[in-house]
Amino acid sequence: MIKRKIQPNLTRAKRLRQATHERREREKQELRQLILQAAGDLFLEQGYEGFSLRHVAERIGYSPGTIYLHFEDKDDVLFRVADEGFIEFGQRLAAAAASTDDPAERLRALGKAYIEFGFSKPAHYQLMFMQRPEFLMKKPGKNLEPHISSFHTLQQAVEVAMAAGVIRQANPETTSHAIWATVHGIVALGICMPDFFDKTRFQETIDICRNLIMDGLRPT
Repeated sequence: MIKRKIQPNLTRAKRLRQATHERREREKQELRQLILQAAGDLFLEQGYEGFSLRHVAERIGYSPGTIYLHFEDKDDVLFRVADEGFIEFGQRLAAAAASTDDPAERLRALGKAYIEFGFSKPAHYQLMFMQRPEFLMKKPGKNLEPHISSFHTLQQAVEVAMAAGVIRQANPETTSHAIWATVHGIVALGICMPDFFDKTRFQETIDICRNLIMDGLRPT
């Protein structure tokens, strides 16, 4: 438990105001997170066209006006859901890239991490890359580093693999796009046909996909 440091020079009234402010900020963040969680769930259930802030408000037991105190509109809520997805997506790929020093294994680990993210976070993935892909570059002037860092991670891994002679020399950016297209196809199919991929088929598909990528890129 984190103990809040009480400054001795504050009066009792000031300490009370400080504690009240901290509590309200904490409650505000908790409510924002509750809204985003409900929004992600409803988007997955209803799709973009059926999604509404009124339904989100009903799901969490608040009035629609409460949501507008935290977000501008429907797209702002969904953008924030996608934003959370991009942050976690980048973290997972970075962890996969750091998990091995072997260039070939790094590419396999990245492919596995990509597919596992998509299957475990289908609402986020659809907002990021399927139903609202424009969220990738939305809101100029904002910090979009979490949105594009994952692509840097993949391209850097491709460049290292080329330098090591593990995969054939080509344009690293184009090669990265080809790898992305391959794993995206598996994730998109799995999201659209969730009953098709049981646990065994899921693992077999990942293994085959990784082998196809590495065999196809192997130097001739």
